[in-house]
Amino acid sequence: MKLDPNRVVLGRLRCLKECVTSFRTNSVLPEDLCYVPEYLLYKLKKGVQYTERFVLRTQPSKSSTRTKHHLFPHILWTFYASGEEYCNNEGQWLKILKYSVNGKESDAHSFTDDAWLLILGNQTTSSELPEQPLLELCQPAVPSYLTAFPLPTLNRWQDVLDYNYCLKLSESAVVAPPCKEAIRRLQLVPLAWTIEYDEELVKFLRDHTHTDNEYLGSVRNYVDSIKVSSFCDEDPVKDLTDNDPDTFWESDGSEGEHWIRLTMKKGIVIKKLIVTVDASDDNYMPSNIVVTGSGEQEQENPKMLSQMHLDVAYTGDVCILQNMTEYFRIIEIRIKDCKDGGIDTRIHGIKIKSSTEQDMGLSQDLFCNKNLKRYPKLENWDKELLYRRAIALQRFVTLLDSVLPYIVPQWQHSVGTFKCLEVVRQFFPLSKKRLYLIETFLHESESSVPNIIPKVFVNRCTAAEHRAEPAVDPECKQAIFTQIFEGLKPRDRFEKSLNYRWPLRHDQWWECKFALECIIDQGGGFRDSLADMADELCPTDENAAMPLPFFIRAPNQFNVDLNVNRDVYVSNACCKEFSKYEWIGKLMGACLRSKESLVLAFPSFVWKKLVGEPVSWLRDYVTVDSAEVKLMENIEAMDEEAFSSYFGEEKTFMCTLCDGSDVPVKPCGADLPLTYKNRPEYVELVKETKMHEFDKQLDAIRLGLLKVIPQAVLDLLTWQELEKKVCGDPNITVEALRKQTIYEDVDSNDVRVSQLWAALTNFTSEDRSRFLRFVTGRRRLPAPIYICPDKGDEIVDSLPESSTCSSTLYLPKYSSAKVAEEKLRYAAYNCIAIDTDTSPWDD
Repeated sequence: MKLDPNRVVLGRLRCLKECVTSFRTNSVLPEDLCYVPEYLLYKLKKGVQYTERFVLRTQPSKSSTRTKHHLFPHILWTFYASGEEYCNNEGQWLKILKYSVNGKESDAHSFTDDAWLLILGNQTTSSELPEQPLLELCQPAVPSYLTAFPLPTLNRWQDVLDYNYCLKLSESAVVAPPCKEAIRRLQLVPLAWTIEYDEELVKFLRDHTHTDNEYLGSVRNYVDSIKVSSFCDEDPVKDLTDNDPDTFWESDGSEGEHWIRLTMKKGIVIKKLIVTVDASDDNYMPSNIVVTGSGEQEQENPKMLSQMHLDVAYTGDVCILQNMTEYFRIIEIRIKDCKDGGIDTRIHGIKIKSSTEQDMGLSQDLFCNKNLKRYPKLENWDKELLYRRAIALQRFVTLLDSVLPYIVPQWQHSVGTFKCLEVVRQFFPLSKKRLYLIETFLHESESSVPNIIPKVFVNRCTAAEHRAEPAVDPECKQAIFTQIFEGLKPRDRFEKSLNYRWPLRHDQWWECKFALECIIDQGGGFRDSLADMADELCPTDENAAMPLPFFIRAPNQFNVDLNVNRDVYVSNACCKEFSKYEWIGKLMGACLRSKESLVLAFPSFVWKKLVGEPVSWLRDYVTVDSAEVKLMENIEAMDEEAFSSYFGEEKTFMCTLCDGSDVPVKPCGADLPLTYKNRPEYVELVKETKMHEFDKQLDAIRLGLLKVIPQAVLDLLTWQELEKKVCGDPNITVEALRKQTIYEDVDSNDVRVSQLWAALTNFTSEDRSRFLRFVTGRRRLPAPIYICPDKGDEIVDSLPESSTCSSTLYLPKYSSAKVAEEKLRYAAYNCIAIDTDTSPWDD
């Protein structure tokens, strides 16, 4: 079957739009996306030893009993299996429905009970040769009424979707009969399910399905020979294929002339080609790699297959070629550039995943209680439902990847947002093509490094005096932020302003000349200035005065009943210095392009607005002012008697902004009394006013951001990724927590304290960040932590309590370190939500 490629793309876009609507409205996904054939036809794979492996079981588990059917199959036998996929930690299973000894369905023998066959087992070590599937899929027979005009039968969901959505002019294929029950399971949307649960499931999959390297066989299984352009060690091939990241091939030649040449075995089509790099190699670290392919007799005119610009700050595996459909005898990896113009290069390993291997698929055992405990929204859902929903999400992302280059074309870096995709922005981390597009946009929009690094003169003594008493300098001229902003302005009409679109290797944007300090700035002073500016914009000390007028403390910082978002800032709606807001956006864009960071403690509401994600009152504005959100909820929900009791006739159509000022929510609102009948209108007007309170300031920041970062990059990032790229990874170590800890009425050698540190050592960085929020309401250090004994010493194994207004953890006694870890982790992930449910009307 051959379909018009243009019709296929348009059809996929139509289906994609339907899927987005389904996610937004919590309705069933399109049937073709969830298509599952009623059965698939399999035969024994030639050359595979099946005598000991062909065991039918009553359940998809090696520990389950064998069925009463003991078959000794022949190579001519055919098997009819359910089209619904099922994988677990043991491997890929098929539910065999019937079998035929002569290949004719009319003579097939059906099974009365369930019969499961493990056709592909998991590998136990990465060095093993990939196990060959026991059975291979074959084309199902064409229905008898069409035998005079044989047509291909479609049984893959991708083919069925393309066929049904491409608006074909004539019938050119037959869709295999669907399994209605299996399709229903993939389409199922429970009553209480919302897109928030899908987003949580995407986060779970992102954290637990990084398994591309688990089944990578040795490169030697796929190549006949490996050659390199030059080398320093005696055995460079061994260093590339020993799976040891500490060994490496090092070239010994001319700049830009280094290559690794793979002579592929016959029939090996590359699914993924991966190189391992190490950022600590400094100027040996490759920054630009080109992959070419050719035949043995055509090496003079190779075909360029891919080009990859590497993040020189990254250590690990980098995929440089994927999803090939054509066989090339010679694959050549050419290292064109290295970090900072380095002459020679180092590669720590090569890995190949070939089309001859088979993906195991998503394992249902992944959705176990142990893995789900960090995802409270998913923990109580049926594991089978999560498994099927995850498969549907993976299919959607596969569909998205197939059309992503058409939605955000590579040759138009400033193309506008494809609006309907904003709903599913949080699904993007599962995309396999997105990061390559982002890398391409950033690389092709970058400018050259300035010939001269600008010098700015900074007086940190006067800046410190300003921070101590900002009122003395109301124009903030002594602030480090202002000193650098003014110092970077062009000095004459011939000097150009900095554009901040520099390549990653440019790691010092200006040079600081510190007054009264004997410091030569070779990068450290510049980074200090960034950190100082960040602390002026969003002070980490909750008691410090605000040195600059651009941001103000969000109302959540003053909510003592809150234990989350207690350290966030929002734009000051009264500040009209839009040129400086724009410069802040440029600095954020420069950080995104580089490895520098500007730590700005914004709530998710602000980050979402900057990146272009939709925001809502209940879900997002709560990160700014949870008390106001709760107040509006109560006003809407209370009865007339309660309304009169709380408000009487005193309240009018006024609301309090984040800076504490009162404004009318409609013309003459100060004179319009709030009544029980007009309260719905009042609530909606308050929401509208508060949600757009500082839009002008955020628009100026976004304008500066877009002068450095292409629009397409923001379209492809989630708000979490933008925050991490700008502010850095808020990695919280146990050592850093120890330095912030103060013990009150409990000794540092107490058993409870030992159990606490044992638990925090076993925690992930995300766990520790959650723990810090639970105790202090802050996401990042510094934040003091006071450890006190539990209020009721006689109680054992209870949940810990915290007081975020005093940053105090009340630590109970536990029967073991394991119990302590479980209780602390549960509190860190769940007690935040519990505490924020407190009503402002409760005594």
